[in-house]
Amino acid sequence: MFGILTLVLLAPPSKAQTTYTAIQDVSSYGWLDQYSLNTPDFNFIGHDACVPTSSVNTMTYLQNIAPGYFGTNLTGSTYADWIGVDATLISPDYMNTTQTIGTLNNHLHFGLNKYVVQNKGFTEVQFSGMIPSPWENQANPAPEPRPATIADSLPTWQFLYDSLTSGSGTVLTMRWIDSSAGHAVSLGGFDWTDLNGNGRVDFDENAQLYFVDPSDPTRGTDPSGGAQFTSGRIWEAEVPDPTNSAVVYNTLVLAYEPYVGTNLWGGLSGGGGRGGWAGAYLTAAVAMTVPEPSTYALLAISTAGLVGFVLRRRRP
Repeated sequence: MFGILTLVLLAPPSKAQTTYTAIQDVSSYGWLDQYSLNTPDFNFIGHDACVPTSSVNTMTYLQNIAPGYFGTNLTGSTYADWIGVDATLISPDYMNTTQTIGTLNNHLHFGLNKYVVQNKGFTEVQFSGMIPSPWENQANPAPEPRPATIADSLPTWQFLYDSLTSGSGTVLTMRWIDSSAGHAVSLGGFDWTDLNGNGRVDFDENAQLYFVDPSDPTRGTDPSGGAQFTSGRIWEAEVPDPTNSAVVYNTLVLAYEPYVGTNLWGGLSGGGGRGGWAGAYLTAAVAMTVPEPSTYALLAISTAGLVGFVLRRRRP
């Protein structure tokens, strides 16, 4: 009896399971197809326009969840408006998207901040992100020093979950495991139960990531179709740095089935170009958080009061 009691007392306490689930309303997202820019007008850049296109779909989400703040002034109200915003973002003055390299991670925050804050004047939008070094690129230098709000780190599940629970709009970039290319999507949801309580997303826990893929953003048959989520399994893995065997990264890995098909709205080609299941490492995340409704309500009241003051001052 004493021996059994001793075993019970020495048994380690079991760790409680915790579930992390945050999935946004998919109907709030834009469904701009990156291949909508695969025309002569845009020098057939659609194949490489995933970052600016995901940025448009993400900003449309922000506009839809905070209409009292943005109105329709962020991405407009039509599919043609979205194409126009995408055309702005691909330009050298914003994300500098090219057919040679696509969009570098060190241009993502710069392009979004310049468009949302400097161009559109939505100064209350808060930015945060995780983008690892190297920040500089000799062939295509960063257009700004690393912002204080952009951590020098690969994205973590905690950052993704916190972004979703705060209602932020988040653009994610990834690189295929074979290093052949990269992609970008709009974060839409995260669903994980930490079965063993170790705070790590293990492969056998079948965590799911939800996102709007700009190469397959809608189930519709025309630009009014509405957004859809793609989902894939996500887990954490230790990945060695190919250039330095002493460095190991704790990396989020995403496995999903990319779309292979044709563009619905014109252009000469479309689809993800990768058959079957694909694996990718998440490489960067930039989140945009809108002010609380009470905050922009106060801003509106303050603006109205200022206008009233000016009008009163102008009366004879």
